[in-house]
Amino acid sequence: MKYFFIVGSPFCGSTAVGNILNTSSQIFHAGEVDRLDLFGQYTGENANLTVHGCALCGLGHQGGPCPVWHDFPSRPSSPAEKVRSYEEMVARAGRPVVLDSSKNADWMTMLWAAGLSVGGAIVLSRNPFAFARSHFKATGAPVWQGVEIWRNIYNHCLRAILHRGIPFMALRHEEIYTNTEGYFSRMLNFMGVTGGVDYAEFFRYPCHSLGGNWGAYVHYAGFDAAAFLHREATEGRYADPQEMVVKLGRQASPKQRDDDGWMDHVTAEEISAGISIPGVVDVMSLLGYDASAIAIRKAARDRRAEAA
Repeated sequence: MKYFFIVGSPFCGSTAVGNILNTSSQIFHAGEVDRLDLFGQYTGENANLTVHGCALCGLGHQGGPCPVWHDFPSRPSSPAEKVRSYEEMVARAGRPVVLDSSKNADWMTMLWAAGLSVGGAIVLSRNPFAFARSHFKATGAPVWQGVEIWRNIYNHCLRAILHRGIPFMALRHEEIYTNTEGYFSRMLNFMGVTGGVDYAEFFRYPCHSLGGNWGAYVHYAGFDAAAFLHREATEGRYADPQEMVVKLGRQASPKQRDDDGWMDHVTAEEISAGISIPGVVDVMSLLGYDASAIAIRKAARDRRAEAA
């Protein structure tokens, strides 16, 4: 089996991307495996972030145990045992390529150091101001703080990968809307997978991914809105039921969507302040973002709104 990892920040679209790649008969999107209670990555005040089964049938929506995340082995006590348990469980999916979207670079490098044959890392990013807006909705933190957190996360991801010589590719989430075919083609080529994916109706395929943003599941037949709202509240994210209605009404295909909504909530002054934070522009550049182009787009959007 080949193991690939999506690394990056929260709110980067990893769950939706993984679920779309899951439509390939060769890829199993395992989801946020580091959150599985078995591995004990989250304890104490973060214990609410653990999961016990996949995001759909793991909640009992389909009348039985998840075919992948069930009959857990004893909790591994060493990194080598974690690798063995990891390999045993993901092998149940019966696919040659495993995609782990934990986004946690430390989780990936721990498994790598303990002997897991990591095929590569996909650094998936969303621009820092879009991230900061989502981070604000989840935590109430100001935009500048979200931008600083974004910088720190991606700086750490890149250093962790480069230090260990792990093959990687970097993709900006915004590309999923502007060049959908090319976006997924590049991922498939990187993973050595032939064929294509069904990004328009990915929700019609069996899905057993762990955790992730509930917005990536709303179109699945097994999605239970009440159960997911309860889980969001338990994890301290307090999803807005009205936002869920909006997401239910959106097209599932990324070709029919965009990621510009954040611009209506982040001011030009906040963008300027974020760009001025030391190191932010450097990391943006490494990931393919043009800070000045984002500021110009925001100014043009504001002028159109004023004219209307």
